[in-house]
Amino acid sequence: MGRPRAWARLLLTLLTFAFIFWYLRSRPRIDLAALHPRWGFFALAALCTGPALALRGFKWRLLARGLLPDITYAQALRSYAGALSLGLITPGRLGELSRGFYLPQAEARGWRVPGLVLIDNWLDFLAVLAWACLGWALHFGALGLALGITAAALFSPVRAWLRLAGRVTSRLPRMRGARDAAAQGLAAGETVAGRDWRGAWATSFAAFGFDWLQTALLMAFLVPSAPAPWRLAGIMAMVTLANSFQVTFAGLGVREGLAMVLLAREGVGPEAAVAAAFLQTCLGQFVPALAGLAARPVPGGEEPG
Repeated sequence: MGRPRAWARLLLTLLTFAFIFWYLRSRPRIDLAALHPRWGFFALAALCTGPALALRGFKWRLLARGLLPDITYAQALRSYAGALSLGLITPGRLGELSRGFYLPQAEARGWRVPGLVLIDNWLDFLAVLAWACLGWALHFGALGLALGITAAALFSPVRAWLRLAGRVTSRLPRMRGARDAAAQGLAAGETVAGRDWRGAWATSFAAFGFDWLQTALLMAFLVPSAPAPWRLAGIMAMVTLANSFQVTFAGLGVREGLAMVLLAREGVGPEAAVAAAFLQTCLGQFVPALAGLAARPVPGGEEPG
């Protein structure tokens, strides 16, 4: 069952890119030699990858330390990066649920760590949603801002939603232990202290700030007159939010197509929009995932050497 889905995602990825390239070829050709890319901006954009990854490792430690009091920052960063490559190629980033296998603590092998990963991604969603409110306000005015604030208010009480899901799950059949596993995962939020909830959200908000800064620097690398960074932040947050449920590998194609459509309203040509979105994906996701390949799962309960 998994193989047909993987082939379907690959086909959809290729079809999405094929449409983008067809669209670009249908436009008047541009003189690439006349662009004069400014490589200093590309170098600065590449430097943003480190702080963004460091912040996400710190956020993961904040969420996990209630369950794993002795977790170190190095362990949390290894766990986050090690599971990232699996997350990029699996539907809904389910591969990220393997973070516990990169941790030496025996408690990390239970279902509470996947529950914490769910919370981690939920807080990412809320952080992007906060940034996207800026984009909605720019594109749709007060109504867009009101809709964004309403959505944020609806999804912000994470603990309440998890408790509701736990009550619903408790009424389901056991299904060979699946109900108990889900109950453990949904109860993971009870191990997170209130200050760590707030700190994790603030850290996620800052990490996405580096993502948007990276996009702005890539845009400055490609075109002489790019939109203001704060405008790009709102637009790219809308792109990321719309691509939350990945239907292609790592969201490739969909992200570039959405960026092409939204940035056109800012006077950015489709070539530059697609290139900037693709380069940001490479620097912000593929480079950390490649670094994470150096991490190896830890045998249960053993300290890595």
